[in-house]
Amino acid sequence: MTSPPLPTSIPDEPPPPPPRPRGRRVLLVEDNEEAARGLARLLEVQGFVVTTVFNGQAALEALASGEPPDFVLTDLQLPDLDGLEVALHARKLSPTPYIGLITGWDLEQVENAREKYGIDWVFAKPLNLIELIDCMYAASGTNEPPSGPSEHAHE
Repeated sequence: MTSPPLPTSIPDEPPPPPPRPRGRRVLLVEDNEEAARGLARLLEVQGFVVTTVFNGQAALEALASGEPPDFVLTDLQLPDLDGLEVALHARKLSPTPYIGLITGWDLEQVENAREKYGIDWVFAKPLNLIELIDCMYAASGTNEPPSGPSEHAHE
């Protein structure tokens, strides 16, 4: 009995790209400090680990240091850079984070720039928190928050 012949060629198609991150680390870029703190608290309650910065330069520094976040949520209009610039820098990271742009400005203009700047989601102000959380849960591979330590404290 002879064994089947081994393949003699390698497929022409390259392997698929690596999967995007499925963690819960968020870089939140918002110049309104009160709004940033409120959104950060909401995300933390939902199981995300949030680093908050208040301008574009601080966002670029955060992106350049350490492990890339899984999500970048940035306001469009920041005091020094705009959120599109932050998105361009975030898109260069590996693994590439999911990028959400939050804006109170012309959504049509921003929608037209999505592909160029690598933006996954555009959220209008006032922010629909359910939509934001749903998008982030779906991207992280779950539809509900993780179990927190307080839920297991009495076991």
